[in-house]
Formats: sequence, structure tokens, C-alpha cells
Amino acid sequence: MGGSWHLGRFVGIDVRIHWTFLLVPLWIYFSSLAAGSGIAGATVSVLFVLSIFACVLFHEYGHALMARRFGIPTRDITLLPIGGVASLSRMPRRPAHELAIAVAGPAVNVVIAAAIFLGFLVFDPSAGAVSSFLSRLAIVNVALVVFNMLPAFPMDGGRVLRSLLAMVMPYAAATRIAANVGQITAVGFGLVGLISGNLMLVFIAGFIFLAARGEALMAANETRNDQVSTPWNDGSSEAVKAKLLNRSGPKFPDVRSLPIISSQWNAGNALGWLGNNSLEEFLVSSGGSVVGMIYKRDLQQAVSEGRGAMAIERLLALRIIPMHTLRSI
Repeated sequence: MGGSWHLGRFVGIDVRIHWTFLLVPLWIYFSSLAAGSGIAGATVSVLFVLSIFACVLFHEYGHALMARRFGIPTRDITLLPIGGVASLSRMPRRPAHELAIAVAGPAVNVVIAAAIFLGFLVFDPSAGAVSSFLSRLAIVNVALVVFNMLPAFPMDGGRVLRSLLAMVMPYAAATRIAANVGQITAVGFGLVGLISGNLMLVFIAGFIFLAARGEALMAANETRNDQVSTPWNDGSSEAVKAKLLNRSGPKFPDVRSLPIISSQWNAGNALGWLGNNSLEEFLVSSGGSVVGMIYKRDLQQAVSEGRGAMAIERLLALRIIPMHTLRSI
């Protein structure tokens, strides 16, 4: 992201901070001074804000590490004045995976809040600056969960809604419905902000409305341009399988249950898409036609050797993994 600085690489993921982020602690510090809190009070306020953003960073790591579990790498995590963004290399191809990734972030905040409240029960701290600081931090984490689970893009609740809908309908239709719900939510926020005179709420409403619209447009473009067969695009998948079945005859196995993956995919993404599928083989398509079959174990071997970023067609061309042609299946 332009205008951001690299803070370091943690757990294999780059963490960046946008320059505008620095405006937040500066504004908090001088606002506290102007309110008569003194230097000590202003410093505590800044530490509290930084603690909140630490929780936001952990939240984004929840998304990123869950995505990694499904073979989806994260390019980086960037902290912004309005929160954090985990830039996944691609969106998950299965509704269940998107659901898990979306929920993983708020789940981290639940754990943080629960740990603080549990600590209060175990250690029974007396009222003081530290206990007040931690209790407020716990409440903020609860608020982050509630806010993020609103059914509106780009919050996690919007992705949860889409993933649940995508389990029973096409991905594009699920996105349209989730985007419409998000826009309705945004309009509601906007009206409340205008009535109450809360300009920040109006700003957030506008951001949510545009993000929901953008998500719908992006999903529509992906659906038009997607030449890869996925569980959310069963029409093309069945068409390709039909071609194979028409050619195969009795000498070839029934491939109706086998997933089809484009040869343009890289090895890591292919394994992520397959997930925990118990099938040990899958079909490979090129130009809309199935060209053969690959064993999952060969793909896993290529990834373990550090070739996860290589396209399947490249792995086949270099004979790093073998292709089983239709006549040798």
C-alpha cells in the first residue's frame, strides 16, 4: 500500500503502517493535553490507543493465519487510522473457508476480552489505573466484535453472510444479496448520523456503502472472467466433466466426483482450494478442456520443496510433477 512503512516480518507476514496512522496518537495526545489531562494522562491515553491497535493487529493475524491454513498466503498486514487490512493473495474458493477466515478475526478479540475478564476473576485486582486500563481494553474488544460482525462489507459480518448464502446459492447471487444488506445497513448508519449530528458515523456509513457496492462489482467481474471451475461455478465444472465423460468410455473411471483445477493455478493455491478433501486425485483443465489427472501427493511434494508459487502448467512442463493422461488413468 502506498505511503506505508515496513515495521517488520512476524510469523512470516510483513506488517506495515500507513503514515496517516501517526496522526491518531498525535491527535489523542494533544487533545488530552487540551482537556487538562496533563502529560501523564495524555501519555496513558496514547498507550491505550496503541493497545487497541495491537488488538486490531492480532485480529488481522487471526484472518491471515486461518487463510494460511487453507493455502492462501497473506501479502502483508497494514495498520490504518480506521483499523487494519490483511491483504490476502486471493479470496477463498469455498464458502466454508471464507466463513472460517472471516470469523477468525473477531474470535481473536473474543479471546482477548475473555482473558482479561478471566484475569480479573482469578486475581481480583483492586480498583486502580491498571485495572481501569484493562477493563476498558476488554470492553473495546467486545465492541470490535460487535462492530465487525455487522452484516455489511467490508466488515467480517458481511463476509460471514455471503459465505452462508453461498452454501445454498451461486457465489455471485450470494454476493449481491450480502452487498444489498450492507448498503441498507450503511443507509441506516447514515440516517442515525445525520439525525444525531455525528459526522463520523456518516463517514463510516459512506465508506460501508461504497465498499459493499465495490464488493458486488468485483464479484461480478470475477464471475465473468473466471475460467476456472470451482464449487461456486458448477456450470462450467459440469460442462468440462461432460466433455471428459463423452470421450472416456468404459475404460476410464467415473470422474463426476473429482474436482477440476485450472493449470494456471499455482501449487499452493490449488492445495488451499482442495483443503481437507479426502480425494487423492484431481483433474487439470487447460483452455476449457480436461487434459489429465494429477495426484494430490505430487502437488504436496512440490509445495514442500518450495515450489508452491509455481503454476501447475509450469510444474508439468518441467516434469516436476507427472501428468496422468486420460488414456493412462
